[in-house]
Amino acid sequence: MGRLRIGDELAEIDSAALRFDTDEAAALLNDAGGLRLPRADVQALTTSTDGWAAALRLAALSLRGGGDATQLLRGLSGASDVIHEFLSENVLDTLEPELREFLLVASVTERTCGGLASALAGITNGRAMLEEAEHRGLFLQRTEDDPNWFRFHQMFADFLHRRLERGGSHRVAELHRRASAWFAENGYLHEAVDHALAAGDPARAVDLVEQDETNLPEQSKMTTLLAIVQKLPTSMVVSRARLQLAIAWANILLQRPAPATGALNRFETALGRAELPEATQADLRAEADVLRAVAEVFADRVERVDDLLAEAMSRPDTLPPRVPGTAGNTAALAAICRFEFAEVYPLLDWAAPYQEMMGPFGTVYAQCLRGMAARNRLDIVAALQNFRTAFEVGTAVGAHSHAARLAGSLLAELLYETGDLAGAGRLMDESYLLGSEGGAVDYLAARYVIGARVKAAQGDHEGAADRLSTGGDTAVQLGLPRLAARINNERIRLGIALPAAVAADLLAPRTIPRDNGIATMTAELDEDSAVRLLSAGDSADRDQACQRAGALAAAIDGTRRPLAALQAQILHIETLAATGRESDARNELAPVATKCAELGLSRLLVDAGLA
Repeated sequence: MGRLRIGDELAEIDSAALRFDTDEAAALLNDAGGLRLPRADVQALTTSTDGWAAALRLAALSLRGGGDATQLLRGLSGASDVIHEFLSENVLDTLEPELREFLLVASVTERTCGGLASALAGITNGRAMLEEAEHRGLFLQRTEDDPNWFRFHQMFADFLHRRLERGGSHRVAELHRRASAWFAENGYLHEAVDHALAAGDPARAVDLVEQDETNLPEQSKMTTLLAIVQKLPTSMVVSRARLQLAIAWANILLQRPAPATGALNRFETALGRAELPEATQADLRAEADVLRAVAEVFADRVERVDDLLAEAMSRPDTLPPRVPGTAGNTAALAAICRFEFAEVYPLLDWAAPYQEMMGPFGTVYAQCLRGMAARNRLDIVAALQNFRTAFEVGTAVGAHSHAARLAGSLLAELLYETGDLAGAGRLMDESYLLGSEGGAVDYLAARYVIGARVKAAQGDHEGAADRLSTGGDTAVQLGLPRLAARINNERIRLGIALPAAVAADLLAPRTIPRDNGIATMTAELDEDSAVRLLSAGDSADRDQACQRAGALAAAIDGTRRPLAALQAQILHIETLAATGRESDARNELAPVATKCAELGLSRLLVDAGLA
């Protein structure tokens, strides 16, 4: 055989090659079988039989005898009498007892591997038995994503399930318990819960989720956790304090404030009724306060954050790593919102050892926060490196994971500002799939506002308007005035008309508060919008725009907020040019253009019409 293979004189045909595809099945059923099945029915039959020629032939015989295709599709499985008789006589009953028993118990799970099959069968050579079954063509094939895992042909699996049930429900339940235990020990929470429920042990299923050591939110798998919880009995879920905290974690990270608040309220009720040691209750309350702090910064509020984080940050080593790890990130985001950019780095350094003991999500957030602080300080090289690292860590979780998309939005924003329109566009399109489910306002603004700007730069003005419309709806839904201000500002930039009442509010004189960073940024955005609206007016309006832009730029401390100061300078230069003060505009533009060139921020001047 080896010689023939080397000499290219051997044709190897595996199970995949033997399976009929839709065209081959159509030839068998319609051309050779004399049927007139629509392609959709042929495709459904091919899928339900995994392209098994014998099963397709049995289907053709049934349909030629007057059978109904729809009914056949519903009943064509290993549990149907015709298929059952065929598989019994021609497959299972011809096997030696040991292999027959092995196949029966291995079929209890949707997929299996050597370790799992060994645990189910009570043997040590499960892998060898699976390979033997595969070699003998016993309707077992390796999964496409991982060759260490196997799955039975669906029709054969149905048949094995039916035979297995003859042994009684107690035996089936015991096999489900074994499967649940193996999946739990090996970090497959979803399947562990499924088999605990199949074993008729919902309490065990709830315990598994509550005690999950993989901590799905830390793995950027919040929706997976919530999907698992949906399977559990509600009466048991509401009484578990730890589980309610996990539900709150998932919902907060997905920007779902109402379900998160509900879970935290149920947590308090459950904790009050739980018979737990005082120290345990104190730890859980400290974790809940960290969650509330995350909810505050995601709601674009930072006033209560320090108080909510104080307990966790005062005794980090007494709590699960995710608690201080998240507390450090949250404190850093609050510092960014207060323009305390230098304070971000020691906070993240403090949290780093705990984040190393967490899943990757904490690290993704930490790198994003470092990048945000660096960008605001105009350390563009460091910011790009931080965002790239965050994106790489997130992509390692999954190319389309929540973490990758979250980091991708901030990386895309800076790529756009540095002139990489194509790279920004690809990342923004992927990030946009998150919708409103992910991150604080800065992440949402990148996704919707810069995402729209990228679309406009690519000539897709309808796509740009759609993204801003969705962003505006999100701002209203989540109650985020700063995001709404960014959306309005971008609409003006792109020439999208605002409602008259909104425009009138923006044009009204305002005093910009200086005691609250978020309020400051929101008011500055509105003032920027007013300047742009006035710049589109008559001569008097343009003069007023120039005056207000100058005042806005003068009020921003360039030492404390370098990026904001640069952006305000560029706006003022735009208004100088609009009023015909070309000489003044050129004089102010020269150092700004030099700085943008040194930093690589080419797009800032392009978007301002100054490049």
